[in-house]
Order: sequence, then C-alpha cells, then structure tokens
Amino acid sequence: MARRPEEVVRDRAIWIVRAVTFGSVASALGLTWLFSNMAEAYFSGKSVPPPTPHVPNLATPVQSPPVVITTTVHRPYSGTGTAPRPPSGGGTVSAPAPPPPPVCHSTPSKPC
Repeated sequence: MARRPEEVVRDRAIWIVRAVTFGSVASALGLTWLFSNMAEAYFSGKSVPPPTPHVPNLATPVQSPPVVITTTVHRPYSGTGTAPRPPSGGGTVSAPAPPPPPVCHSTPSKPC
C-alpha cells in the first residue's frame, strides 16, 4: 500500500525536529566543553591571593544593668491645678441637642 503525501510530509517534519533537537543538545555540550577548557587554561595559572591576616578575638564585653534613680517629690496641695473646672451654672443641665433631620431618599417623582 502506497503512503499518502501527507504522511510523507509529516514523517519528514518529525525527522527534522529530531535532528534539530539532537544538534542543539550536541552544540550546547560542545560549547560547555570548550568554555570549561578555556577557563582551565587561562584562569587556573593565577596565583592564589595571600591569606587574610589573623585578627585576635577580644574579650566579650560584659553588660551590666543601668542604674535606676527613683526620686519621689512631695509637694503640698495648693488647691489650684490644671484640671478643667466643673460648669458654674449651679447644677442646671442644658437641653439635649435636637435630633438630626431625616435622610432624604429622592425619587424621580418625589425630589428632596
């Protein structure tokens, strides 16, 4: 049985995709190998920087609680203070404020 032209085109496309994928993987591995060899050849010959000088450890500082100074000052009552005074109206209570006006719910037929 002869293959149809659509099957031939499909099979060819699959082989092309496989070949491109294999070529991409091989190129990535080749470039990795190339750059790693170049890095080893050019950067491995440098001398190691000298070690940092030894810094001695100092003793750990000891913390002590702060000194708390508590002083109580007693002053005689003078009768005058900064608190507000009660109203001098002789105990009369003013009338409560009137209630707020009702909320207006306007409609097209009944505007506020």
